[in-house]
Amino acid sequence: MATAIVPKSEARKSSNIIHGFGEVPSVLTETGQIAWGLPGNTITFCEKEAFYAAQCLDQTIRALMRSSTRTLI
Repeated sequence: MATAIVPKSEARKSSNIIHGFGEVPSVLTETGQIAWGLPGNTITFCEKEAFYAAQCLDQTIRALMRSSTRTLI
């Protein structure tokens, strides 16, 4: 029995929203809609809101990387 072969380009597609170091993962709801999982255990269907959350995560991560109290293991 033949199975469908998914092209590599299709397998690599992601609807996660990435801005710098910040990434907001996409989730598929029970109704089949694409949403984005935000920090704080919430989801949004608004792409602009998800992009803003990714920007905030990026800013937070960059600020922590510049922090002088950061220790290397």
